Parts: sequence; structure tokens; C-alpha cells
Amino acid sequence: MRFSRFYFLQIIVMGILGVLALSLFHVQVLRGYYYRGLSIRNHIRLIPMESSRGRVFDCQGRLLATNRASYDVVAIPEDVTPEVYPRLAKLLGMKEKDVRQRMSAGREYPFAPAVIKPDIPRELAFTIEERKPELPGVTIRVSGIRYYPYAETASHVIGYIGAINAAEYEKSDRDRFGINSTVGRAGIEKYFDEDLRGWRGGEQIEVDARGRMIRVLSTRPPEPGRDLTLTLDLELQRRIMEMIKGQRASIAIMDLESEGLLAMASAPAYDPNIFVSPSASHQRLSVLTDVDSPMLDRSIGASYPPGSIFKLVTALAALDLGKITPQTRFFCNSKFKVGKSGRIARCWFESGHGSINLYEAIERSCNVYFYNVAMRLSPDEIAKYAHELGLGEPMKLEISRLTPGLIPDSAWKKARFRQPWYQGETLNMAIGQGYVLVTPLEILRLTAIIAKNGRFVEPHLVRREEDSVTNPDRVSIREQNLDVIKRAMLKVVESDYGTGQLARVDFDQLAAKTGTAQAPPKKAHSWMTGFFPYKEPKIAFVVFVERGGSGGITSARIAKQMLEVWRELHAPKTV
Repeated sequence: MRFSRFYFLQIIVMGILGVLALSLFHVQVLRGYYYRGLSIRNHIRLIPMESSRGRVFDCQGRLLATNRASYDVVAIPEDVTPEVYPRLAKLLGMKEKDVRQRMSAGREYPFAPAVIKPDIPRELAFTIEERKPELPGVTIRVSGIRYYPYAETASHVIGYIGAINAAEYEKSDRDRFGINSTVGRAGIEKYFDEDLRGWRGGEQIEVDARGRMIRVLSTRPPEPGRDLTLTLDLELQRRIMEMIKGQRASIAIMDLESEGLLAMASAPAYDPNIFVSPSASHQRLSVLTDVDSPMLDRSIGASYPPGSIFKLVTALAALDLGKITPQTRFFCNSKFKVGKSGRIARCWFESGHGSINLYEAIERSCNVYFYNVAMRLSPDEIAKYAHELGLGEPMKLEISRLTPGLIPDSAWKKARFRQPWYQGETLNMAIGQGYVLVTPLEILRLTAIIAKNGRFVEPHLVRREEDSVTNPDRVSIREQNLDVIKRAMLKVVESDYGTGQLARVDFDQLAAKTGTAQAPPKKAHSWMTGFFPYKEPKIAFVVFVERGGSGGITSARIAKQMLEVWRELHAPKTV
């Protein structure tokens, strides 16, 4: 009996030893590669190195967008001990639950550092470094963060960046994007995100049991993004922004030789740095909910009735189709009877302009003259010439969120409202009212085409290698008719009867056209567009003030200031 018990005990011991042997065989042989990998990953860490984003310069080499140092608190959760959470929360001024939440957020790979709080003050970063022994697993990582040194000055052009979201990250190239990467969200930052973004690098390091680095095993340096140089002149842009501060307005200036935009200002504007800084959430909310819409680029992001500026299109259509000549006269007594309805359409000048020709009609912006011209044209003919001059057409500007204007015709109205086109609507269209909508940049392109004698124009924001444009494309409008319009635009400013006299400067002649676009029930929109100087023009421009009232007053005064600044900064210096 005693023997059988001893034998039974031996069997049990041998069985246990056999199970242990099998387990060891399974762990060390069958699963050895797996556990060896875990061991390696436990003391070998992969540290991603983000590439620096490409910088953005103005045409004079001044920085518009760059990168600055950011001190980020990061932690490897696997190395963090329980007492770290309350200590770190107190140092960072955070709730402990928020620290734990960020520790448990998704990461790219095991032992990857989790970002607890980015972009902390440098003094706080030094404090945390000094207290590192009390904070196992926590460290300070110095990274690059986007910085816009001139804040609002060119914010709509440059745009801003934002954190990558989960859906974007899942589809992204891991050599270029990390879970905490940023992407361009608007403007140049968005349009050229692929160019500005570089390629990530990284370090493979060996650490001890407490997570402290022993040595660097390998390194792949990150590749920085490509720098961009814009056509904008920072000083000109800054001075123009000062002119329209406190208004809802837009000014754009084009260099006619290169077709590059020297300025594209929109007010109110916003500081793009608030979309980079995690601590600026209340400022972001304020901007996003502002009733004046500072995020809206009024140069390209909204369309408005052009008012009398559109008379240039109507005049060119009538001239080119042979409906009128420059000397065709109509009589203005300030009233015009519309068809059989007997409705009266009025001129802005209550006393009437009397008998005037085309030059005088553009000079004085006579509505009645253009009502008469409209009676000789169809809406489709006016629309054809509007499209020919770039209105309502796509624009290849290197920026996001372009809003096209609307050039209606009879087919559009039938499709939109299921109604025929009426004669009174042609009269409205002829003076830039009714359904017609344009963006300020479309008006700038129209003006530049006239100034360049019919050469088609494509504005751009990024400097090209060639100094001047050699585009042979021309609009299908006779040059002699464009010359008529240019001479009429000269009279708008230089004549004592012109609506744009307040824009007149004493150092050369300006050709322009004013517009006061009715937008009831509120105040009219104010417009002025032109080219300068009249002979051998160097620039074209557009000034738009939302609810600014008279174009001949509000916009003309701004245009004069703008030309004086342009002369100071860009006109050839005489000895």
C-alpha cells in the first residue's frame, strides 16, 4: 500500500514536470520568436521625428509662415507609475482624469509616447525636466509648431493648419503622417499641403528598465517640406489691411506684367495662430461665431452684385456687336419707361444727364443710357461677353474655397425658376443688378484683360520662374473697342464730371470705374476697379467695401490711398 502511494506520487511529480517541460518547450521553442520580439520591443523604442513644414515667403523674402519650437509633455504609459498621475496633473494644471484619458488615447505603436499637453511654456518644461525622477515615463519633447509672424496680415491667403482627424489618419501614408500630425485646412497651407509637408524620420533607441535611453541604435533624418515664395508684398499687404480695418472689405492688386497678386486683403481677418495653439479654443470659438465672418475671404469666397462696374461689359457687348458706336447718343432725363408695363426705371442722378454719348455715359455712370443700350441687346449676348471677360468662369488661383460668380441668361432663368426672361431683367442686368453676382477677384481679372488690350489673364499667388507672362490667348473682342472703354475709364477719374474724381492722384493718370451696387434693404455695396498708370499700365486693382455706400466716395478714397502706398513701395525711383 505504501509502495503504491509512493509510486502514485512519482507519477504525479513526473506529470507535473512533463507539463512544465512542455510549457517551456512551447514558450522557448514554439513561441520563442514572439516572446523575443516582445523583449526587444520592451527595451528598444521607436521615436518618430516629424519633418519641419516648408516655409512661406513674400516676394521680398520676408517670412509669412514658419516654424517655432514647441515644448510638449509626452509620456510612455507602460513606464508610468500610479503616483505620476496626480503629480503631473498638478504641474500641468489639468484634471487627473484628463491626464489618464490622454495616456490611454490611441497611439501609432506599442511604447509610443502619448502627448499629454503640447506647447507648454519653457519655464514649465524646465520644471518638469528637473522633477523627472518623480515622474517616470514622462519627458519633454521639443517639436516644431507652425507660426505666422504677421498674424492677420495675410491670413486668408496663407490659411492655417489643423490636427489630422481619425478618418484622414487611417487613409494616410505613415511615412508622412503620424497620429498627431497636422494638415493644411485653408489657403496656401491647404492647396500646397503636399509640397509643404516633408517626410518623417525616426530614431531607434535602447532603454533600460526605467525607460531611460542607453544608446541610439539607428537614425533616419526627416526630410523638410519645400519652401514657397508668394507674389504678395508683405508691406503693401500690411498697409492695405490698415486702410480697411474695421470694415467688411476687400482690396486686390495685380502686377500686370507677371499677373501675380501683389496684395489680396480681406477684412475683417483672423489670426491663424489660434488654430495652431491648443490653448486658444475660446479665441477660435469667438472667430467662428463672429457675425462679421472674419474667416470669409471676401476677395474670392463671396459674390456680390457688381453695380455700375458691369456697364463695362454691357458697353463692350454693344460695341462689338455693332449695336452702338462711341458717339451713339441717348437722352437722360433721369427716367426710363420699361415696356408696356409702364414701370419707371430711374437714373441715380435726379436731374438727368441730358444728351450723352458712350464716353460720357461711362464717365458719369448714367443708368438711363445703359437702359437704352440694353433694349438693343439680349441677356444671352450680354452673358456671352461677360463670360468672355472671365466673369462666372473658373479661376486657377492657388488657393482653396473659390466661389464663382453668377452670370444669368434666359436658359438659366428657365431652368432655375421655370419662367421666361423679361425685358426689365435685361435692363437690370445691363447695370450690374438683378441676378448678376461677381467676386472682387473676377472684377480684377476683367479690368486686367481690358488693361492688357484683350490678353486673357490668370491671376496667381505663387511666384513662377519666368518674370513675365507669355500667354498668347486673347478674348474675342476687337482691340479698338477695348481702347474705347479704356479712354472712357480715364474720363471717370480725370474728368471734372467723372464719378471717380476722388481717386485722382497728382503723379500720373488713373483709368477706373466706380460702382454702387444696390442690395436692399441695407446700404449699397461700394466698388472701384481700375488700372494705373493709364499709359503703359503697371497694375490693376479692385476695391470693394461691403455696405460701403457710394463707390465714387468710399472706394475712390481708399483707391487713392492705395495708389500712394504702391507708388512709395513699387514705383520706379527717379533721380
